[in-house]
Amino acid sequence: MSEIIFEIKNLVKKFNDFTALNNINTVIKKGEVVFVVGPSGSGKSTFLRCLNLLEQPTSGQIIFEGKDITAKQIPLNKFRRQVGMVFQHFNLFPNMNILKNITIAPVLTHSMGPLKASNKAKELLKRIGLYEKRKAYPNQLSGGQKQRVAIVRALAMNPDVILFDEPTSALDPEMVGEVLSLMKELAEDGMTMIVVTHEIGFAAEVAKRIIFMDNGEIIASGTPDEIIKNSAIPRIREFFSKVL
Repeated sequence: MSEIIFEIKNLVKKFNDFTALNNINTVIKKGEVVFVVGPSGSGKSTFLRCLNLLEQPTSGQIIFEGKDITAKQIPLNKFRRQVGMVFQHFNLFPNMNILKNITIAPVLTHSMGPLKASNKAKELLKRIGLYEKRKAYPNQLSGGQKQRVAIVRALAMNPDVILFDEPTSALDPEMVGEVLSLMKELAEDGMTMIVVTHEIGFAAEVAKRIIFMDNGEIIASGTPDEIIKNSAIPRIREFFSKVL
């Protein structure tokens, strides 16, 4: 059996009287590329934010590589070094150049010294064709370039898994392809990825598994064919009839 990265048990997240996540149970294995899809407001992004404790679960357990990260004594900073996060709006530091944006986390967390972090960042920037932009600032980059930098910033920490929260939804349509191409490359390299997205065609092509959420619950989980093309569940068929 593949090594388990995340095991989620009976996860509940409430915001006052509103239940955003209701009894979520699933497992993410090493090397899996899991896409989380479903209508707006179904709890997809809340689920992702609970996985790295940007949102504190109301109840239930999130077990990461055998450790319950919802336990109070968990060293959060150490855990977050192992879980990369790519946000919808890039979240780059506007007052730092691109090289500094990528190296700051490895240096501050003592994962790498400044020279090693800088060499790694340059290597990653060469990989995505943005080495010549290393001294530029975020406002000098296009949206697609910013998001590719955000992805390599996550990669610079050598994470065990990367979480993507709608990574293309803030991009102009012509910039989406360059980000999806990098994500596809990472998937082919064996990176464990959990992706919240509305890019259903991309999910069908790249996902090893698709989780379909609605009203804060996992309605179904399976291969792209099982979920997108051949689901027997009327709610899922209705959703894909509108988006495909």
